[in-house]
Amino acid sequence: MTDDPQLALVELTAERDALRAQLEKEGLPSATRWLQRKVWRQAHALETLNKRVVAQRFVLRTIDELGRSLTPEEVRQAKAHGGNA
Repeated sequence: MTDDPQLALVELTAERDALRAQLEKEGLPSATRWLQRKVWRQAHALETLNKRVVAQRFVLRTIDELGRSLTPEEVRQAKAHGGNA
């Protein structure tokens, strides 16, 4: 989902409305399209996260193969950037 409570509330409200419309058999195509778009957004976010994990594993494996570990300064820099690649 998201870390922003306001955005999460909007998302949950839209999901509730889409599911309610689906149960009432009204607006089924629009509810289905909305849920499909939600799935696509989540799939994209998962793919982005997976790419970051793969990149981080590559870096750690390369460092390990070089026979060294991160210096304290490198660890501080990585934490300061929030682990973003």
